[in-house]
Amino acid sequence: MNYFELWKQSHWLSASAEAFAKHFYKDEWVEAQNLRGDKHFLQVFCEALVEASPEVDDGFDRVKIGAQKLSAVSAPQFELKSRATDEIVKLLRKGVYRAYGFDRPRTLDLEPVQIPREAWNERSVFEKNEVHYQSLRFIGVRVRMMRAENDPLLKAQPCPVPAKAGRPTVAPAIEMAFHALNKMGEIDLSASQMSHYPKVREWLEKNGADLPVPANKISSETIRRIISPLFKELRGAKKQ
Repeated sequence: MNYFELWKQSHWLSASAEAFAKHFYKDEWVEAQNLRGDKHFLQVFCEALVEASPEVDDGFDRVKIGAQKLSAVSAPQFELKSRATDEIVKLLRKGVYRAYGFDRPRTLDLEPVQIPREAWNERSVFEKNEVHYQSLRFIGVRVRMMRAENDPLLKAQPCPVPAKAGRPTVAPAIEMAFHALNKMGEIDLSASQMSHYPKVREWLEKNGADLPVPANKISSETIRRIISPLFKELRGAKKQ
């Protein structure tokens, strides 16, 4: 599946909480926005200093008043964005929302990958468009804040593969194992694909949290099907 269009038309991770809050907490956000106004935080701070000057002689006290004023008008928006962040993390972990990013520095022909659900936790940081998970680092991360069944881009994908009932797929975990092994220098393009199957299983046993089946029970055919196009992509890049 081509994830580039999904990535391109999704929200940057760093902007997703505000977008969520504006949509789902609309009335509260408008109220908070009216309180905060369009003023830069330095303007709010300086205006508070000016207002306090006739009554407060001490410079430190004036600065304290300015900080309190800035906090008072900014706190509602910060609180809404914090709530939105918590909700987005929950929806990402459930697979309701999806996130896409790049597992290595971008090149012109590099496609984004879907970030595993397990990468998201209560400590996820949204200030940057980066996600760190075990030995992996995803950059340029965007969030698709739309249920898969309602996503017109997924419906437009050629030959979409419907989600199977029952156990979830192990494909994302195998892809993640392959990319991690490649970064570790464990992918030998001169060797057979089959020789890498034990490495994939070993990596999954150590790092594959929440796998639907034990790593040593994943069939060779399943691994072959997932890593074969990745192998071909690496070989093609090496020839260029």
